[in-house]
Amino acid sequence: MFIIRWWRYLRGFVVVTLEGRGVERLLNLAVMRGLGFWDLRREKGIARLSLSVSAFRALRPLVRQARCRLRIRKKVGLPFIKLRLRRRWGLAAGAVLFVAVLYLATAMIWQVRVVGLNQLKEGEILELVEQLGIRRGTWKRGLDLSALAEELPRRNSAIAWAGMRLRGILLEVEIVEHLTGTEMDDRPADLVATRDGLIERVVVIEGRAAVQAGDTVSRGDLLIEGIKSLEEGILEPDDQPPPEEVRARGKVEARVWYEAKEPIRLTGISAALTGRSSSAYFLCLRGGERLLWGPRENPYEGARQKSRHFRWGWRNLYLPVEVRINTFYEMRVERQAVPYDEALRLAREKAEEKLLKTAPGKKSWEQLYFEEYKEKKARWVRAVVETREDIGMVKLRRP
Repeated sequence: MFIIRWWRYLRGFVVVTLEGRGVERLLNLAVMRGLGFWDLRREKGIARLSLSVSAFRALRPLVRQARCRLRIRKKVGLPFIKLRLRRRWGLAAGAVLFVAVLYLATAMIWQVRVVGLNQLKEGEILELVEQLGIRRGTWKRGLDLSALAEELPRRNSAIAWAGMRLRGILLEVEIVEHLTGTEMDDRPADLVATRDGLIERVVVIEGRAAVQAGDTVSRGDLLIEGIKSLEEGILEPDDQPPPEEVRARGKVEARVWYEAKEPIRLTGISAALTGRSSSAYFLCLRGGERLLWGPRENPYEGARQKSRHFRWGWRNLYLPVEVRINTFYEMRVERQAVPYDEALRLAREKAEEKLLKTAPGKKSWEQLYFEEYKEKKARWVRAVVETREDIGMVKLRRP
């Protein structure tokens, strides 16, 4: 059926309506002449059908014979599009030019971003990348990113490892620097996972990878083992010495999910001042305070309190007496029904605020989605954010 539709679209067809007393006679004549049509619908003496261009030309003489009125309602298909484009050649040329420019623009690199820097400056790395022949407007086709990334550590000894990957028109350069000075620690250690996640990429600088892309890990699982074994085939299996312990170094990127939930509250509390107030006056001495007049406690069911202090003095001399005035402003607290859409929006905002406190910066969020569910006769919103981060943490093999 799908192929038939496309074939009809490529050849072109028209949608027509037939009116008059001779509609049935006309349809019978068309069938007798072998004129194919489809999508026939009839209502209130009007017949609507679709037929090919050649069948339409053959049907026109039969319309006069059956004394019907024929009207073209729609012209569909590639031949009619070509006809319109011939009349509007400027529009067709503009569309072709737009597609060509878009293809050329996406076939080039227009932005270079450097990530993973600590001590090195971004300008130094961008200068090295430019020396390798990569700058704005460089064609992506034919670039050997692996070879270019291996060249960066050779040109700068502070770089331990470098990687390049294309993301559309963006070239992302990832740098792993050598540890220097007091940061250097050669004690044997492994890299373990700091969080649960799905492994995306493993870059081993030193050690042996214990996981690979696609593996699911939990917090504390081994990622890169801090051992360095001899290459296979150099010695016989029985003659190989025990593996040498090293400090595992590398980067393990994983997709990590953070979650927060918030109830959907369909009732809200609003507070408004009623205009009534009451004040209490206290005389404050060094040893304590004494109520002069007014209520000591809040006399209303709901109120907002405001305190003011008065002290008398002249220049740097002050009396050891102070007057404090507590004013209680009565407030009326009411419960109001909140529309479901508004309550859902507020719950999502609060759930997202919770995620901002637990998940990394919002710039690193790759996907944020919300889920509504019911638990113990209450409706909740669960917010889940997906990030991509380095989950490796150093763990000494022997504390």
